[in-house]
Amino acid sequence: MKMTISETRIMLGGSAVDLLDMQDTLDRISAHFTDRTAAPLAVVSVNLDHVHHFGTGSGLAGTLDRSRAGEATGAVEWLNLIDGAPLAAHALRLTGHAWPRLAGSDLIEPILMRAALADVRVGFLGGSEATHQRLRSEFALAWPNLRVVGYWSPPREVVSDPESSASLAAEIKEAEVDLLVVGLGKPRQELWIAEHGVETGSTVLLAFGAVVDFLAGQIRRAPRWITEHGLEWAWRLALEPKRLASRYLIDGPAAYLVVRRTSKSDAGLVAKRPSRMDARPQPPRVDDPPRITHTGSPLGAIIIPAHNEAAVIERTLGSLAELAALGQVEIIVVCNGCTDATAALARTFTGVIVHETRTASKTSAMNIGDEMAHSWPRLYLDADIEINPATVLDVFDSLRAGSILAARPAFAYDTTGASYPVRSYYRARMRITGTTEALWGAGGYGLTAAGHNRFGRFPELTADDAFVDALFTSTEKQVLPTAPTRVRTPRHTAALLAVLTRQRRGVVELGARSVATERSLSLLRSVRRPSDALDACWYAALTATARVQSQWASQMSHQVWERDSSSRAVAPRSIPVRPLSGASPSFSSRASLFVVEDEQYSES
Repeated sequence: MKMTISETRIMLGGSAVDLLDMQDTLDRISAHFTDRTAAPLAVVSVNLDHVHHFGTGSGLAGTLDRSRAGEATGAVEWLNLIDGAPLAAHALRLTGHAWPRLAGSDLIEPILMRAALADVRVGFLGGSEATHQRLRSEFALAWPNLRVVGYWSPPREVVSDPESSASLAAEIKEAEVDLLVVGLGKPRQELWIAEHGVETGSTVLLAFGAVVDFLAGQIRRAPRWITEHGLEWAWRLALEPKRLASRYLIDGPAAYLVVRRTSKSDAGLVAKRPSRMDARPQPPRVDDPPRITHTGSPLGAIIIPAHNEAAVIERTLGSLAELAALGQVEIIVVCNGCTDATAALARTFTGVIVHETRTASKTSAMNIGDEMAHSWPRLYLDADIEINPATVLDVFDSLRAGSILAARPAFAYDTTGASYPVRSYYRARMRITGTTEALWGAGGYGLTAAGHNRFGRFPELTADDAFVDALFTSTEKQVLPTAPTRVRTPRHTAALLAVLTRQRRGVVELGARSVATERSLSLLRSVRRPSDALDACWYAALTATARVQSQWASQMSHQVWERDSSSRAVAPRSIPVRPLSGASPSFSSRASLFVVEDEQYSES
């Protein structure tokens, strides 16, 4: 039976640690966003550096405990999360239960996603002016719906002076910040929050250190395999040896000995904590780490039609390999009309089922996959899409709940390396208001058995996702607030025109209602500056050209499947598995990545 992890605490090296999984943590934090009846929630990462500053025998030992809500008037409530392999391992030894490492760099993007969905006002305290400028540019592309109301970059003497800090807190309060990301470094950020957190008026304060540098792309996160083996400290030490040598080579070992000598479980295993979560409606799921064990039948099936996808199939399967190897899901790759090494590469992944057919047809391949699969629900995934395993499980969980028949995850466009016209086109496209209920756009969608029975077999057509979308009412389908899939856009204009031409043909095949007028008006209303107008011109020109090309193509006796080869660059086998999050395709690797929620497929 799963422990009630929202109510557990142990002591590690003299520092209290709340034992939570990713989902409980996100729920607890987001529940505080708009709750002004309770004390502000201060979230802190407990690692060896934290134990060095605040643990047993340190000069600041007990400082944060004395400022805990209920023990001091006007104090914050601390949520202390495990950050670091040594502490996670020791928590396992103490409790007999594996607890995830919840680093601020892993939490920040799912937290910001929830903040954007809830229209929460966000502020950033700490970091340089240059970093903040990069954040502004990054958020404008990646998080257009995130309400950032202020950036503060105070010098050290300001945050060290009580009067100056009080004035700073008052300025933050005047900006009406709900969620304040505090990146002043340990122990300064925790001490500042303890002293001035309430004065800011914020409901949630995140003591996340260098997270602004990760978001701005100024510090690279470690590859996933390094993090999984507890070696992220070595990665960071290699990147910043001068600054971090003392922390990791001197202070860290000493703190670890303190953890081994003084750690204990309160009240035997856990200490009960008052919880307000049960009485509150839970916010939507956004991110959750993949399960690490599984017994019984698969939770669902993933069907991937692939036609000459040798350049990208390893990238797609690399993020899903664990799900297949552990038997959590069926993964079936149907290689249709392939003349390259797609099948051979797919077979190198344990647990992945590969079928080859000579017929080069996506929908025919999907029908073959249906005949081979045994599990429901099913996720139909394009072969060039990168998806988080947690996102897969979120889609399956939602479909298995029985309230909907079809669903798709959130998605994000990656325009890295694209030409100016392509970037301009997608900037304009993301500003067009449209439906947020459509199943197309994410490179994949999921169906229950009942939903699939609406049509039985996929018909031979171009736009299978638009076809499926039209079968369901808004109450029968859902766009899920998951970690987004990564959709790599074409890199040059010719490739983009090929994609738009194919999309237009799919629209004509389905006889979809034209929404060109609505889209044009929406685009015109979105123009705020000259650069927006230029983007709109590129969008209109490319869309019109694609229409003409589609008409020409329709007169040909032999139909051609227009294909974008520019984004199918050869990629390494393993990819990060947590999109928009530290150990995943991070902000540093996708300066032109942005989420489009309002794209409408039916008129390109």
